Amino acid sequence: MRNTKARREILGVLDEYDYPLNAEQIYEKLNEDYDKSTIYRNLKNYEENGEIKSIVFSDKIKYFFKGEGHFHFIYCIKCKKFERFDLCYSEQMSKYIKERLGFKVLTHTLYFEGICKKCQKITTDDQYDNLDE
Repeated sequence: MRNTKARREILGVLDEYDYPLNAEQIYEKLNEDYDKSTIYRNLKNYEENGEIKSIVFSDKIKYFFKGEGHFHFIYCIKCKKFERFDLCYSEQMSKYIKERLGFKVLTHTLYFEGICKKCQKITTDDQYDNLDE
């Protein structure tokens, strides 16, 4: 892949944020300087080359992020806000996966979906109030 200005700027946006962004958000953060097909094509190439990772939540939108190691996210299903957190039980989970399932863990991405504090205050929809952890 040639190192074009668009490619550098796409990676620059992903470097700025500590949580995943979808192609539309990247397009907006680049002030719509590039057409969406350029954004999508470059994201696909970066993902295929292993330079970025992606994750799909219940909204069925693909989100992209950059980084090494493992990642933990919480995602609000109402406002689509992400939070990244560092609490990890990877040692215990890795041991279980290795001993019980016979896999060697190389990396992982763990996410939870829920409703953030702000959305809990403004929602009138009580369908989530009776859910247990």
